[in-house]
Amino acid sequence: MTAAELETLALPERYIVSKCHRLVEDVTMGLQGYDMGDAGKNIYEFLWDEYADWYIEASKTRIGSFAAGGDGEEAEVRARSSRRTLVYVFDTCLRLLHPFMPFVTEALWQQLPRTGEALMVAPWPKVDDAPLAVDELAIGR
Repeated sequence: MTAAELETLALPERYIVSKCHRLVEDVTMGLQGYDMGDAGKNIYEFLWDEYADWYIEASKTRIGSFAAGGDGEEAEVRARSSRRTLVYVFDTCLRLLHPFMPFVTEALWQQLPRTGEALMVAPWPKVDDAPLAVDELAIGR
């Protein structure tokens, strides 16, 4: 996700995508430094504390308000953005987790809307070529 795409998102989506991009950088550095324990811990803490405990819960209201027929087109845009962000972050996390749990992540990844045949040959989230977009204000740092 580019910086321009990140700026178009609402604050909850900018926050979770920014934290996810920071996670990619941390996990990549951990794996390159052969610090598997720290890399795995970072993924676990992000998935549990940020994604599952916070963002999935926050997105339920955004998706649910559209499903209930509220706010018309604006609710549809918010719901679509939340769904897209949920899939984007989950896809990225599965790519990061794949070296640790290849069979489970492959089975989950096969259920996502995606391009490509297998997670095993999917590209690692980019870090070096173009820095991943991070919204420092959304994170609060």
